[in-house]
Amino acid sequence: MRRLDLLEQRRYDQAVAATLGGEIYKRMKDTESVRYTIGAMQPIDSEYTKNTFAQGDRVKNQLQERLRTSAEFEYQGSVTTDTHIKAKSDIDLLVIRKGWIWLEPPQTPESPYQGDPAADMRQLRGESVSALNAAFPQASLDDSGSNALTLSGASLSRVVDVVPASWYDTNEYTRTKDKTHRSVKVFNKVTGEFIANTPFLHKARIETKDQATRGGFRKAARLMKSLMYDSDGRVAMSSYNIVGIAYNIPDQQLLHQTPRELAILEACFEFCSLLVINAPLRDSLSVPDVSRKVFGSAQGATVEQLNALTKELADLRKDILNENVRSFKKLAEARVEYPLVAPTVW
Repeated sequence: MRRLDLLEQRRYDQAVAATLGGEIYKRMKDTESVRYTIGAMQPIDSEYTKNTFAQGDRVKNQLQERLRTSAEFEYQGSVTTDTHIKAKSDIDLLVIRKGWIWLEPPQTPESPYQGDPAADMRQLRGESVSALNAAFPQASLDDSGSNALTLSGASLSRVVDVVPASWYDTNEYTRTKDKTHRSVKVFNKVTGEFIANTPFLHKARIETKDQATRGGFRKAARLMKSLMYDSDGRVAMSSYNIVGIAYNIPDQQLLHQTPRELAILEACFEFCSLLVINAPLRDSLSVPDVSRKVFGSAQGATVEQLNALTKELADLRKDILNENVRSFKKLAEARVEYPLVAPTVW
């Protein structure tokens, strides 16, 4: 089955896999579509994720040693929210310039900065390019991106996106000093603009949603992202917007634990089908940090992309029901048999 092959290729890291017991979907006796669905919902093995952060730390440590401009470092993206679906996931490393910060109005600075923020960020980006070339001379460094430098290859087993940024203190952060509400502004080298981003609030709200659904939210997000990656380009929706859709599925519809996890597929299909026909509901959805709408904005998803994602969900649902016609007639009734004990690795 092509889906299952693609899933395995994406979730496998040869450098680490020999020390692990293998993923649960490989040991299941269910049909291939069921195994794909269950496998796609599971988190990437923690050892793979640990290795991803280790590669990010290698890059961070080199930048810390070599940058002349004082900077702080943070991670953002799907690896930090545990919604990533690849063993060798890319990781975003924020390089945050120290020395000045943006303030959300009506805050005003006691000592207004007299320099040129855009010039400062161009300097930071240039220093980062020089530092990375010196530290990783055999690696490939792509400086063409407007927001990020992309480092890959040679001794690095992960792609690391280095993102120059500056701090942006929101009113809520200034009031509470809770880092969840602290934002950053990512620098666009082409336009010279600073684009506000709230990675810590995004992560916190995903964690709250997942706790409220007992893990169902992340399973839904990973499943729909997997279908996007395995669709041969038929689904062009961004991972961020897919997570936004999953975030808006009502909690009760995602509260399905082992052995009835196939009901999460049904919840995704029903919600996406509803969005296709209900424009007011569709247009009301916001991403987790409420920075924009899921649909309709410049970075938002389109109805065409939603239709394509819904079709992938429908096709997977149909395959499962056809393969298990003697076992159950509805996904909500389906029970999945899990192996009780993982094999011993020798």
